[in-house]
Amino acid sequence: MKKNITTLTLGLVLAGALSGCVTTAVMEKSAAINDLPSVAVSVDGKFGGFGSDGTFKIADMYHGQFSRDASNSKWFGISGTKQSGLVALIQKEGTEQSWKLACHGEQSNLTLGGLNMSGSEPFSCDIYSGDKKVGLYTIKAEHSLMGTSKETGSIQIQGTSLQLAAVKRAQGAAFDTSTPLGYSFKLNGQEVAATETNAHVSIQMMESLTADQKDAVVVGSIASALSWRPENNDDL
Repeated sequence: MKKNITTLTLGLVLAGALSGCVTTAVMEKSAAINDLPSVAVSVDGKFGGFGSDGTFKIADMYHGQFSRDASNSKWFGISGTKQSGLVALIQKEGTEQSWKLACHGEQSNLTLGGLNMSGSEPFSCDIYSGDKKVGLYTIKAEHSLMGTSKETGSIQIQGTSLQLAAVKRAQGAAFDTSTPLGYSFKLNGQEVAATETNAHVSIQMMESLTADQKDAVVVGSIASALSWRPENNDDL
């Protein structure tokens, strides 16, 4: 496992050594979210992370496709998209509702189009319904003097807004990892959903959320998962 993927805490390393297997770190989350059922996101028919391009399915609720290079995505159909940007199409099953994501910038030292985007530019996605822009996803890293970073942002879709943050601490761990293990979504300061992105992608969300809020969680989860570097998927 590469050092720049996940730096496991001593407790996790010892646990893995004692059990004779590699431990996959699980993101820290509230007890209320941790007890909820987890919905796995399959990528190209398998359970893993997002690579350079492909398709995905979220149970029988949503499906779509994605690419980390918009210039190779004629299916996207939004003019003016940056050639080196990330794009995705999300379709809600049983409805005509769909969203398109046109993403650019930097998240977790992400490299786009061969350029290292490790500066202060946030990772953001314009959200479209058809050809009309209806929302925005954004997350930005704030670096401390100790070299660590806190990554926070929000997703807004047609009047529905959720706050989000990258989670770099594993359950039971004392220290943060170097890269996100997942993302937490909050409404009025309360965690209402969580998306794992370490080794696989899965979503947990409160049933009390409205349909629009659940859609926002799903769209935000795909945007967050896309911000994960594709080379990570082979190393976890």
